[in-house]
Amino acid sequence: MDTLFDILSNFAIAFCVLNALLYIFSLNGNNKAYKIFAVYLVVIAIIQLNASFLKYITPINNNLFLFHFYYILQFIFLTFFYFELLKHKWMYAVLVIVLGIITFQFIETPAMFFRYNPLGVTITQGLIVVYSVLFFYKYLHETNEFLIINIGLFFYLLSSILIFASGNLVFNMELITEYGYNLLLNLNNVLYLGLQFLIFVTWWKNYYSKKTIK
Repeated sequence: MDTLFDILSNFAIAFCVLNALLYIFSLNGNNKAYKIFAVYLVVIAIIQLNASFLKYITPINNNLFLFHFYYILQFIFLTFFYFELLKHKWMYAVLVIVLGIITFQFIETPAMFFRYNPLGVTITQGLIVVYSVLFFYKYLHETNEFLIINIGLFFYLLSSILIFASGNLVFNMELITEYGYNLLLNLNNVLYLGLQFLIFVTWWKNYYSKKTIK
């Protein structure tokens, strides 16, 4: 029988798919930042669905390779997304450097593909948090259509860093039990559900109303 956290996790994935469909079907007439974010949602939804499906047919440890696709593609798409909002050319240089570091990790240690990569997660999600802070600074006294999404990304990714970046470390140093770590993962799923809700609110507030007015 599914626990409450399992139900919330499944609901978060369903919400993710719903948001991807809503955003991708509203591409016409919206700016480049919106279109990049819409494609990002579709890519993440596909990864989430695959992870959810594989969870029921293979041991969970064999599914960790999907998480690498998740945080790497998230970093790529959100870098492009924030570049459209912030216009800092150095962000592209950072993107290339970070992808180079992660690529070197996998070449040097192929087994990394099947386990957590705390460094990769910390760098990629940490930089997105930095971009989020820069967004807050730039639009401190302005209204922006992506403000609610930015708030969601900031709090979700900041908490996710603390949870996932500790991946192998907490077990190697026996800082917490497996039960305690699973509890942290469940908390992350709840926060992810909150992010999906804010993404939906942004669509409803800024894009559904536009279609209704037309």
